[in-house]
Amino acid sequence: MLKNFTALTAASAFVLSATVLACGPTAAQGYDTSSIPVDEDLAARVPERIREAGVLVGGSDNDYAPWEYLAGEDGQTPEGIDIDIGNAIAATLGLDYESRTALFTTILPALGTNYDIGLSAFSITDERLEVVNFVSYNETGNEWVIRAGNPDGFDPNDICGRVIAMQSGSSHEELMQEESQRCVSEGMPEIEILPFRTQTEAVTRVAAGGAAATLTGSTTALYAAFRSNGTLETVEPVGDILNFRSPNGIAIAKSDMDLTQLIADTLNHLIENGTYAAILDAWGMSVVGIEEAQINPAGF
Repeated sequence: MLKNFTALTAASAFVLSATVLACGPTAAQGYDTSSIPVDEDLAARVPERIREAGVLVGGSDNDYAPWEYLAGEDGQTPEGIDIDIGNAIAATLGLDYESRTALFTTILPALGTNYDIGLSAFSITDERLEVVNFVSYNETGNEWVIRAGNPDGFDPNDICGRVIAMQSGSSHEELMQEESQRCVSEGMPEIEILPFRTQTEAVTRVAAGGAAATLTGSTTALYAAFRSNGTLETVEPVGDILNFRSPNGIAIAKSDMDLTQLIADTLNHLIENGTYAAILDAWGMSVVGIEEAQINPAGF
């Protein structure tokens, strides 16, 4: 059940803006992809419809810092790790990259029609692999985000019955539903999951005291806490369901294996020439890097 909780404090409003870096161009960072050369062999394999448009179009919710978020002077310019990676892939193929902002849950169904790729920190799951192809491009874990000093007494060992804010449609929400079912099966109260359209909204609810915690990717959690000016902190999850590392992937339509292979080959080209590592280093996220991009990886 979604509780009625509309009053946001000044502190939570600050967290929201800090988390998405919506405080103007002075907060911008990242990697300059403008000098990346075209690889003619890879560019020759670009599908005709994309080559004619001259643009590789990616779908993203652009609200999951540091992976992707809206910033710039107008507050509507996509920035983040995913944007830099998208720009690097497109530049290598002789294209421009366009990140189109969309509701997270609508991106995968629209691959091949509205978007060429989905580049929005998608966790690779068995369920998603049934409907799209993935090219792995980083590996992350999970982390709880709570209020600094833990005034709500959140215990990662005892989350049954707690109010947890989650991004709707995310793999983390699915994990929380599994945990809630476990609670009930063991005779304990279910977890009260508060669904939000974006992860930023979930973090803001925690900062405002409307939820005990939110679970998200480790990089996003650590980055949110870092940018919160001491308002938030992180806690490592416990248990096999919540505490693990898994790959994130660039999504491509299941029917388009040629584009899938091209994205994989281009990303591996960027790994080999050092551009990929340089992008992650620019964001302080080298820890999530991988040595090889794989298509539809198994065994995670």
